[in-house]
Amino acid sequence: MRQLLARIFGMPESTPRGAARLTSPHFPEALYVIGDVHGRLDLLEALEERIAHDAGAVNENVWVVLIGDIVDRGPSSAQVIDHVIRPSRWGFRRFCLSGNHEQAMLEAFESADALEWWCRFGGIETLASYGVSISQLDPGARSWDTNRAVLEAYIPREHVQFLSSLPVMIRVPGYVLVHAGMRPGIAPEDQTDQDLRWFRHEPDEHESDEQDRQSNDCVVHGHTIVEHPLVTSGRIAIDTGAYATGRLTAVRLRSGQEPIIIEQSGSGQHN
Repeated sequence: MRQLLARIFGMPESTPRGAARLTSPHFPEALYVIGDVHGRLDLLEALEERIAHDAGAVNENVWVVLIGDIVDRGPSSAQVIDHVIRPSRWGFRRFCLSGNHEQAMLEAFESADALEWWCRFGGIETLASYGVSISQLDPGARSWDTNRAVLEAYIPREHVQFLSSLPVMIRVPGYVLVHAGMRPGIAPEDQTDQDLRWFRHEPDEHESDEQDRQSNDCVVHGHTIVEHPLVTSGRIAIDTGAYATGRLTAVRLRSGQEPIIIEQSGSGQHN
């Protein structure tokens, strides 16, 4: 995987304690960015099928980027990770960004407090997708060593390594892809990992974003749920709350063309 990323993006930009930030000097043939999946494997598989048909002749020059928060809240987080780790059956190249829920899941391995917080943050549903019940794992009643042993027994190390390896940013000519968005007035390279995973845009913020931009690139993000996808020259927001609304949204980007929204609908899944 590292060799593949180096071939596509060159040397990743990162700080000693920060996640990778990847930059491609070339725009792929087509770039599809998918919003927050949150454990909705059914919607993800259906949307990827629609993307494959939309792209036509699919090959490795068609990229699909998941914007982060593939885990928690929905019913099938473990299965989503299994799906994303495997090569696409459609032939496109798939990437995934790190969101705040991936961060919370990883931190749950570090302390009892982090585990308890993650469980209240959507981790209960993720644990259930791995076959862990409340009777096996009780953050408030059992020792940390016991709970950590349960986590390590049920959550494959491959999944933990995958989540640990995810970048927080992908840049292509004209676009910056991040999970949460970026603080207005701050250049992309000066945004912290915390900003890129946690910053929250308000729905009516796009006008001030246009005025305060420090880059000519359009920011594509999820994290903040919008009733309808937001598309402006400076920002594209595509988290339509899949786990609750049953609507998973993607945006198709092609060099020199206007963005096109693609949406997959199914049943809602409230937590």
